Amino acid sequence: MRYKFFLSQLPKGRSEWSWQVGRELFATIGADYGIQDLAVEARILALKDDRHLRLNVQVEGWVEVECDRGQELIRLPITAQHQQVYAWDEYYLPPQEVEEFFSLGPREDEIDLTQALYDYIGLAIPRRRVRAGCPDEHCPVYVRTYLELSEGT
Repeated sequence: MRYKFFLSQLPKGRSEWSWQVGRELFATIGADYGIQDLAVEARILALKDDRHLRLNVQVEGWVEVECDRGQELIRLPITAQHQQVYAWDEYYLPPQEVEEFFSLGPREDEIDLTQALYDYIGLAIPRRRVRAGCPDEHCPVYVRTYLELSEGT
């Protein structure tokens, strides 16, 4: 599945929509960041005027990845927010706080956020893939034992 929309079909002013993102994203992209499963809502807030389109993209949900300590699957919550600006006026200069700026040609109408959503989800995963409160009763016994022994030394 591709996550895209057409600029010509977007009305001027404010628009909002959301997409439910699941494993089909990996099949489309061809990679998975080590994610085994996910349930993410991508919320898009669009502000369109005569010169540009500003997108506020928020991703929120969970990913299932292997724990760095015990290698078992764990669910980690993720949330992230990013901004993109698309301009079709060649003299438009983006505000400095904008993360991503794209200049559109006169015949470009389709905006595809598939790769951006994949990147935003991957960037939202914590660097250390460990459940909060680890070690706990959900951890394998050998992980809890190892961590308890290593804390004593």
